[in-house]
Parts: sequence; C-alpha cells; structure tokens
Amino acid sequence: MAPFPDWVMLDRFVVRRDDLDVDNPTVASGSGSADHAIHVGFQLLAPPRVSRILLRVDAGASSFNDFRVVAAHRDALLLQMSHMIAVHCGRTLRKYAMIDFFLFSAAGTGGSSRPSLDLLPGLDGTEAEIRTLIESDAFVMTNQRERRSKGLDLGVVRRGEKDFAVAELQISWSNEPPQLHVFCPSRSSQWEITQPALIPVGSADDVSLQRMLFYWNADKVVTFGSSICWIDYCYGIIFCDVFDDIPVLYYKEFPAKVPNLYDNCHGTGWVDACQTVGVTSCGSMKYITVVRDDGEITGDFKHFHPSSFTVTSWTLRRTEVNKMEWEKTDEVTSDDLWCLDGFQSLPRTPLQFPHISMDDPNVVCFVLSQRVEGKCYSESWVVSIDLSNKVVKASHPYANPELEETDISLETDFSKTKYWYFESFLPTEFTKYLNLLRNRTDLIRNEPRPGKRKFMEGSKHLELTG
Repeated sequence: MAPFPDWVMLDRFVVRRDDLDVDNPTVASGSGSADHAIHVGFQLLAPPRVSRILLRVDAGASSFNDFRVVAAHRDALLLQMSHMIAVHCGRTLRKYAMIDFFLFSAAGTGGSSRPSLDLLPGLDGTEAEIRTLIESDAFVMTNQRERRSKGLDLGVVRRGEKDFAVAELQISWSNEPPQLHVFCPSRSSQWEITQPALIPVGSADDVSLQRMLFYWNADKVVTFGSSICWIDYCYGIIFCDVFDDIPVLYYKEFPAKVPNLYDNCHGTGWVDACQTVGVTSCGSMKYITVVRDDGEITGDFKHFHPSSFTVTSWTLRRTEVNKMEWEKTDEVTSDDLWCLDGFQSLPRTPLQFPHISMDDPNVVCFVLSQRVEGKCYSESWVVSIDLSNKVVKASHPYANPELEETDISLETDFSKTKYWYFESFLPTEFTKYLNLLRNRTDLIRNEPRPGKRKFMEGSKHLELTG
C-alpha cells in the first residue's frame, strides 16, 4: 500500500459517509457527550489536490447539528461537534447547541497503533450545568459563545509525544483585558482561565492596543513552535506559549496591509481570499498577500487587464528572545505568472486563497475559479507555484463536477455550496504519523480496536456540513 502524503490540505466541509469502513487505517472512533457514536476518517490526497474528512454517525444521527475541523498541529486535529438541547424556562422553550471538542491523534494514545478520538471537557460546562443556567434565566448568549459555535478562536499545540494543550483566546468588545482559556491534561483536568499581559513586539510607536483589542476578531489560528497564534488579518498576530506557568501575549503587526481591507466591512471569507499566514514543517512562519491593481478585495476584474495583481511573501525572523522581524522574500506579478508553463489551460482569474506548503516554504497553493455560464457553481482549480523560482509545480481540478472524477457523491451540490460560501483549507501534517503507525510491526489490521475513552467524564442532518 502506498504511503500517505507527508502533508495535506483538508477541506473544511465534512462529507457524511454512512458506509465508512471503521477498519480503515485512517479511521478513529469515539463518542460525544450525548452518546453519539462517531467515526472519523479521511480521503487523503497529495497537494495541490484537496483532502476530505469523512464522518459516520452510528447513533443519534438526527440530533447532531454540526461537525467541523477546527485546528491542527503535528499529529493532532481539533474537531468540533454540536447537538441541540431543549430546555423549558418558564413557559418558554429554549434551544441551545451543546459543543463537544475532540482530539484526533494520528499517533494514537496509550501506545495504540491506531488513531484515537478523545472527548475533551466542555468549555461551557456540562449539559446539566447549562440546563440549570437556562432554567434559572441566568444564561447569556455572548458574542464569544457565538464565535465558539463556529470553531473560531481555538487552537491546539502538541509538545513531545503525548503532551498537548487546547486554547481559546477571548477578546471582547469592551475595556476588559483578554481572557485565555487553556486545557492541558498534564496540568489539570479542567479548563484554566487567566488574563495574560499583552506586550507589543517591534510595533509602530503610534500603535493603539486599546483600539486593536476593541476591533479584534481572529480570522485564523495556527501553531508556531510551542506558541498558539491568533491572527486578525486587519491588525496582526498574537503569540502565546500556553504551556508557560504565567502565559504572556505578544502582539506583532503585519509588514504590510492589504489595501481597502477594513475590519468593519470584510469577514473571514473575504480576507482569506487575499492573504494567509502559514507554518512549515521546518518551523518557518510566512505571510502571503495577493494585491490586485484594481484595488478590489474579491470579485471579477472589470476595467483592468486580467493579469493585474502582485503576490508578495514575507518570512518571520526571530532575532532574539521575543524579538521578531518580517523579511520580504518574494514578489511576483501576474504577468510573471501567466507566461509560465502550466498556466496555458488555466483561467486568467485572480489567484485566491493562498496556502503555504508545509514541505517547501517557497511553494504556495492557490485557488483559481471561473464562473460556469448558466450554472450556479464555479469551476475551480488548485495550483501550486514555486514563487522563488517562478515554476508551476502542479495543478488539479477542485470543485468541478464537469471534470473531476471522484467516489464522493453529490459533487454538484458540493460545488454549489462552495460557489456561495468558499472556505479556505486546513494544512496539516498528521498524515506523517499515520505512516509511522503503518510501519510498526504490530500491523493495524491485526490489532484489536481500542475502547472508547474520554479525557473527562460528564462534562439539520446534512450530507455536507461546514
């Protein structure tokens, strides 16, 4: 059997597969707080092809509301599942989405040679605690709870072979300081809450931390070394080593701002299209922007030549402890790109949704989309480009039911969904650890399946869910 790719780009959309084989070497099984028996597996393809997460729910399928992949680091994936509970508050029936978080570990747990899926304690408390709050009319639906339900503000970091931490950074629209929620099972069986100090690193003299915090909305969370990093593309990056006994938040601005990008106008789906922050396997952090000469963030070209945009990359250099500087590494125009071999059969539309290769920091994967006349979907391709050497590495159809052959059903519905709401992918290298498991002498197919476990006890049925 061929090895898995060293890294993949996971689609954020989850595909329901009731026929998912639980003995597949990519599959891990577990159960949620409502005793949903779930199995998570993958269709893994080397970039620039896009991989998919596959979900099978054996019990309670009609009551679960959502499932998504949230964050990744090394062999770990942070997954999220929600289900609705109904609570009577006086004569009013209220519904609330209980959120379960799972750690998918490709390397398994407890010496297992199978991937594992472990339930983490709930951030909002147990179902009984939530019911009590709602019944007493003491429950408040905050902006942070709304963001949490969408898998925002959360990251995961792996340290060593077994230790890990999951963290959420809560920044509210008020004068309250940031609040850090950390679950680290080697330190505590509960979520720990702190209010770390915020320190700017190499920022301009006129930077206003108060204004930045007031408007802050994290668009993305990545892991850089032992730090979890919260990224607001309008302002910059907040770094935090969540394993520290006294964690500190370090704020670093971006080296350049995408023109006409405003915090009160453009949501995450817009800003992801023109920029990204990524971390490679060798520990390098890069920032990529795609700036159009017509000044637009997204949409079709109108009055300018269709090749008018510039791709720029920066690399973050650590000069000393808590000192970081951005260094421009590459700048390529669309005129440079269109003349390269490999672009002849691709549409000359704006490069969008950059994703930095985890194997090669010079290589970036982009999405190219072209509207299909008379259809409610677009044809899309993913192309990988070596920006330093100006070489097209490869390209492949993505959401294109006319061209793509796949064993996943409902491709047309999938393409329609992507047309109306396109999400970026999640780069992850957990596949490396699947290969390590397969190389063990006790082959997976001969090993008994491990029992289900939780880190802590108690705490719209869609074919495609996002």
